[in-house]
Amino acid sequence: MVFIPEQKRLIVAQFRQNSLLRLEKGDDAEAVFNALPGQVFHGKLVSILPVVPGGSYQAQGALQSLTVTPGSDGVLATIELDPNAEIDALPDGIYAQVAVYSDHFTHVSVMRKVLLRMTSWMHYLYLDH
Repeated sequence: MVFIPEQKRLIVAQFRQNSLLRLEKGDDAEAVFNALPGQVFHGKLVSILPVVPGGSYQAQGALQSLTVTPGSDGVLATIELDPNAEIDALPDGIYAQVAVYSDHFTHVSVMRKVLLRMTSWMHYLYLDH
């Protein structure tokens, strides 16, 4: 059975554990979707989930590997995007790039905003033909 949430504007983003020191509830966030090139969507950090997916273990009758799966050790954060009809039309499970702006190193956030917008413009190019 598959459960599909109805909260279209609520997304979950994964950040490096080092970033956890700077993330706070209410921080401004921006997201760009591959499916919507050239557009930036604004939102707020709602919560930081109290678990790290990489720390889970499923019993399966075999020894646990010591290798860490890349990308599985990040901290999950919930971001609520501002109301937008285009976001509501997107399918569930779609990928996005997200940036959260804290009060720490605010002068660097300008560069991050430029990089995020450049990433969004790059989504006009389809290199997988």
